[in-house]
Amino acid sequence: MKYFTLALAALAFITTNAQNVKRESVQVEYISRPSEPLPAGVTTYNVVVNQSYRDQFEAELQQWEIDTQLAQETYAAEMEAYNAKGTGAKILERALLDEKKPQLVLPRKPVATERIFEPGIISSKIDMQGMTRIEGGAVVTIEILNYEASDPVEGRRESRDKEGNVLYKYYLAMKYRQPIRFTLELPDGSIVIDEMLTSSEDFTNYTSDNYTSKSALNKAWDQMAVNNRLSQMSVEAGCIAINSILNDRFCFSKKTRPMTIYHAKTKKKVDYTDLNNAALDMKMAMEKYLDKPAEAAEGIRACVAVWEQVLTEADFENKKARINRKMAGLLYLNLINANIWLEDYDRVDALFDEMRRLDTKKSADGTADGLDTFSEDQRRRKEINS
Repeated sequence: MKYFTLALAALAFITTNAQNVKRESVQVEYISRPSEPLPAGVTTYNVVVNQSYRDQFEAELQQWEIDTQLAQETYAAEMEAYNAKGTGAKILERALLDEKKPQLVLPRKPVATERIFEPGIISSKIDMQGMTRIEGGAVVTIEILNYEASDPVEGRRESRDKEGNVLYKYYLAMKYRQPIRFTLELPDGSIVIDEMLTSSEDFTNYTSDNYTSKSALNKAWDQMAVNNRLSQMSVEAGCIAINSILNDRFCFSKKTRPMTIYHAKTKKKVDYTDLNNAALDMKMAMEKYLDKPAEAAEGIRACVAVWEQVLTEADFENKKARINRKMAGLLYLNLINANIWLEDYDRVDALFDEMRRLDTKKSADGTADGLDTFSEDQRRRKEINS
């Protein structure tokens, strides 16, 4: 990390005037550029959902239908031959050959042992923002592989009541996983991503509710229902993760990032009206960042001017100064955030350097941790999409 040494650059520091610090919080909505932009002209996509078990079960159903039809045809032929015989012949065959009237024996219809997902429902959870969903463009393929689960193992928990009596609770525990693979193929046939969803590869522990007796536990336990529920939860979570990955890497997607704006409480002896107004103005500007970018940028620049001017009066040696080391550190955080959103990343680098030179490590009631990483990521995304 370029500014790893600043990870703790503004950790909380308790002082006698800590109550002076005020914060304005805002959720900044913005359009994030893709980290791996798709080739020019690739503006449409479609989603295909495959499930290994669904294909297997549908094949079993097709075979069952074939076997059922064959059994019915065989029975009909046997009945036709049987009915063509006279009564005497039927009695004689029954006595000598122990042959009885033909019986219709149908094969047992297959019963699903895994949850079967509807492709349309799963595909609807993928939304590549900024792209149009139609046939003929890029293709997202989601492969839902076979669900796996261990046999449940019975467990017992021991506790005591107020009188000291030993109480037992019984439960079942198992491990499961629902592997999911996904790909993104471009119209020219090239594949830009082919990954197994990491979170779906590892087994997850599942524990049932506790019951006062083994019989109550066994009565409540439905293995098929548990498997279906866990599989569905895994696939739903997987779709959310896949959608996030696709949008982050390949789309101009809407994101939200929390931001804290620092100022101070005005008192009789110390007037922070300029910082109070700037903080509120900055909050209003950031609320317009997505829908009114030009107006937001103008407001951000006005706040930057205030904070830079106020920083000129900073006294790093005087704790009682209006802008002491602590307050200066907070203003640096404000300026770094502001310049990130103005996309002036060179200025952000300069501000980080100033913080380091001025030794503001324990002067701010916030944290710069993550701001450097976010700034570098935003810079890289802007450059690669230019």
